[in-house]
Amino acid sequence: MKTKSTLITAKILLVVLLLVAKVTSTPAQAQSGGPEYAVQEGDTLYSIALAFGVSVETLQTANNIADPALLSVGQPLIIPGFDGVTGRLTTHRIALGETLHGLSKRLGVNDEALIRLNRIVNPAGLYVGQSLIYPEGNNGLPAGITTMVDERESLAALAARTGQTVWGLTLINDLDSPAIGYAGQQIILPADPTVGPPLTGLPQPFNTLTLEPDRPMQGGTLEVKVQIAEGVTLSGKIAEWTLRFNVAPTEQIALQGIHVFTEPGLYPLTITATMPGGETLSFEQMVPIADGDYPSQQLFVGPDQGALLDPDVVGAEREQVNQIVTAYTATKQWGGVFIKPVQSDRVTTGFGWRRSYNGGPFDSYHDGIDWGMPGGSPITAPAAGTVVFAGPLTVRGNATLIDHGWGVYSGYWHQYKIHVAVGQTVQPGELIGDVGSSGLSTGSHLHFAVWAGGVSVNPQQWLDREFP
Repeated sequence: MKTKSTLITAKILLVVLLLVAKVTSTPAQAQSGGPEYAVQEGDTLYSIALAFGVSVETLQTANNIADPALLSVGQPLIIPGFDGVTGRLTTHRIALGETLHGLSKRLGVNDEALIRLNRIVNPAGLYVGQSLIYPEGNNGLPAGITTMVDERESLAALAARTGQTVWGLTLINDLDSPAIGYAGQQIILPADPTVGPPLTGLPQPFNTLTLEPDRPMQGGTLEVKVQIAEGVTLSGKIAEWTLRFNVAPTEQIALQGIHVFTEPGLYPLTITATMPGGETLSFEQMVPIADGDYPSQQLFVGPDQGALLDPDVVGAEREQVNQIVTAYTATKQWGGVFIKPVQSDRVTTGFGWRRSYNGGPFDSYHDGIDWGMPGGSPITAPAAGTVVFAGPLTVRGNATLIDHGWGVYSGYWHQYKIHVAVGQTVQPGELIGDVGSSGLSTGSHLHFAVWAGGVSVNPQQWLDREFP
């Protein structure tokens, strides 16, 4: 028989156990529906609420959270307020050519839900590399293309031409009626993912667009690839630079440098397709340009070399070089990754470094890579090309410029001796000069420079990866 004190002790113990269980237990299942978000490292309930445009209190109620501070990484949270949207939330990195409407079809989430989940102000302003939040597990279209309705073509005729059904196209494209259509209207066509390109919302004749890297930086080389219908010519522009497209076996490719002093931010990339009959169609999307985070360097030179910094001397020589490297030849001569032109790992000055001379402002930059080397060391061609300049320059000393085709050039400054002549073709590894210290130089070294689309770019990119 239990005593009264024993029963009181048991009741107290039971109350304590219940309180402990309440504090330490994981949140119960959500009381309301909605997409599910997994808590990430560094998340707080406030930051999650802010990201999805709901209140902290709403999140607490939907997920039975008593203490907002008790979140754990990986913990699932229901995000309320998105009626009809279910599934685990994840992110998609937007690629060149992807539109909100095309993505909504492919991901199986309507435009409005994507806009609300991502708090998008301008649906037409998606930019390359942007992370788009969407719920997995929806029934989207895995592949497809977008076509344009021809003049006097009905939706029924388009369906017959493309092997689709009228009502299927009406449903996929959210049309009010299969009888409504107009010339130039863009219609999404589903396709077998094993044979069709990704469904991006791109208008025909564009099949695919790719951008490498999708977040270019100051001083970087941008590579734009387009798969397009046969017989179509391309033109384009990014920021202030005109893109020149080169025809490759399966695509058209443009290579363009981003100037090292370009202000970081979003810039429009526009690509225009001209059909064989002369009709044109343009596509535009914003592309982010990132900060190169280049260091600064102060240089002090004596009176004799200081005279070489005269703006008239520097400007005239820069214009002479620019006239050469902005010329275009349609034949691509190089293949593969560029090889280092000297056998040295001692970088004395890197590309993009902001420069100040004799205490002046940091208003110039180093447009190549300097490798320290003993005078007379061999300089070899990094890739196949044609010599377009070989001779003395006031600031750059004994200089050589090689045209590799497609608007790509390489330069070699401050040489002791030049071993090639204008018009000569060279192959990778072929001797082109000797290291020296001619021109505006404080010691024996090779200054190696590369241009793409008339803009000086970081040569290290070309030594690390293959273009295109």
